[in-house]
Amino acid sequence: MERVDTTALREHYERDGFYIHAAPVLPPGLLEQAARGVDEVRDGAYDTGEAPNERLWNPGDDPHALCKIEQPQLANHALREALCSPLLGQLAGAVTGARMVQVWWVQLLYKPGTPDAVSTGVATNVGWHQDRAYWHYWDEDSAVFTAWLALSDVTPDAGPMVFVPGSHRWGLLEGSDFFGQDPDAVREAISIPEGEAWCEAPVVLPPGGVSFHHRLLFHGSYRNVSNGPRRSLAIHLRTEESRVRPDSWVARYLDRPEICPIIFAG
Repeated sequence: MERVDTTALREHYERDGFYIHAAPVLPPGLLEQAARGVDEVRDGAYDTGEAPNERLWNPGDDPHALCKIEQPQLANHALREALCSPLLGQLAGAVTGARMVQVWWVQLLYKPGTPDAVSTGVATNVGWHQDRAYWHYWDEDSAVFTAWLALSDVTPDAGPMVFVPGSHRWGLLEGSDFFGQDPDAVREAISIPEGEAWCEAPVVLPPGGVSFHHRLLFHGSYRNVSNGPRRSLAIHLRTEESRVRPDSWVARYLDRPEICPIIFAG
């Protein structure tokens, strides 16, 4: 297994609110299977016999639109295996300094290539947002964060995720809009603290590369104007310093290790 400089990773993550590991965390065979698994789940083929939690895109919908599917690992064995990558777990523990890291939710995000999007009117932006704005089912100070796993080549023109470095120190602000299609309008609705500046850092990754970001970090993505789809999993994680609210619907999967595995135990 690749040796990880845990001190450097954590310092980078705490300073910028994110860490990018620009090398595959999955072996080639599993990477190919997981990418194929994304396509199968998108097409409605479930090799486990179990459906995802929720689909916000279905076969027959606009093929150029963003496809977002909740808990895709319910439906595909390769995606379950990808979540248990030893290096993914080691990196997750390193950036947070946690003693335990567990998967608590996963989202499949398939962004089709739309090189002619301007003329067709298709928009597949992901609006600027902080994840914590949507995570009301965790106690306020819970240590929850995200690993974003690329399952295709995420080039600058493929609509990579874009981070706003240091914005995790701004606190929880109003204005998050995941589905907002006008990036400038969404940004204008966010009250940036005095003395802070908005700058953007695109997350360019090879297939199998991964980034980690803080729950308060502003991020989003622009259209994929390449000729191929952008495949990814947003893997939401928690450490031992987290408390799910008793009535939360996310708790239903936490006791299923094949769906929400513990990927690091230091």
